[in-house]
Amino acid sequence: MLNGTIKVWNQDQGWGFVSGNDGEDYFFNIKNLRSGQHVSIGSKVKFDTEETHKGPQAVNVTLY
Repeated sequence: MLNGTIKVWNQDQGWGFVSGNDGEDYFFNIKNLRSGQHVSIGSKVKFDTEETHKGPQAVNVTLY
């Protein structure tokens, strides 16, 4: 698991970007956010990554 910070979060459309501690930015969709979690810009999160046809994506995003 990687650690990071929510860099962009569009609540209305349900997507955002996590800035990982590895220096990379990862796209995530609300479906990749653990159930019951509510994030905002600046929230500290941990997450796994998954390679998609659009590039790496954050999955299993959860607050810590």
